Amino acid sequence: MDASTLDRSTRQSRSRLHLTVATALGTEIVGGHLAVGDLIPAEPELCSRFGVSRTVVREAVKLLASKGLLRTGSGIGTWVLPTAEWNFLDPDIFNWIQESDDADAILQHLFAFRSAVEPAAAAEAARRATLEQLYALEAALEVMSQAKADFAKWIEGDVAFHTALYVASNNLFMAPLANLFRQYFQMSFKLSSSNFHHQHCLQEHRDVFEAIRARDPDRAHKAVQVLLQHADEDVRAVLGKD
Repeated sequence: MDASTLDRSTRQSRSRLHLTVATALGTEIVGGHLAVGDLIPAEPELCSRFGVSRTVVREAVKLLASKGLLRTGSGIGTWVLPTAEWNFLDPDIFNWIQESDDADAILQHLFAFRSAVEPAAAAEAARRATLEQLYALEAALEVMSQAKADFAKWIEGDVAFHTALYVASNNLFMAPLANLFRQYFQMSFKLSSSNFHHQHCLQEHRDVFEAIRARDPDRAHKAVQVLLQHADEDVRAVLGKD
């Protein structure tokens, strides 16, 4: 093995190690085992715990800092930042949330966000949706209609429907939201998918579509409010909150 190959192998090995350390610490932070404001263990302790060098620890901390989880201060140490600083759209943070005990709380934040924005997006869609965008909504609704007990297919259609709804608003700030939150939508829809949920949910999606197609903003706004309220109730029931 020549020197360049050995050097590349060493860098790859160190990269894997720092990702392992970052994942362990990130999971502890997102799961609340390291609370906001807590100092993380000092470098020597982390080196001993993970059996890695200071360089690996520093790279792991740097990675977590780039995601908004940590900040380092000279002479102070490294501490956990408030959740307002966290990049919840980061794929790693999303994965750590899914594995944590706090996923249901995150979903409640998602429902609060959607309840504030999605009815307005539907009203805008009723005013501004193009014919092509109406076809996209209808196509997603058809996927949901054909899915029956195929929950994977249902989720695919559900995500497509809500994505199409935001896009159909033709608002420069609303339209990208569904793509940004796609992973969280999938997590939420996966949790709520059940035969009980389908009994009312499909009709509620049809009501939203018909209101948008009828160019009735008020009706579309109210239809989304009903849909989200019932979806929230279903998720709470699944989580044993009711």
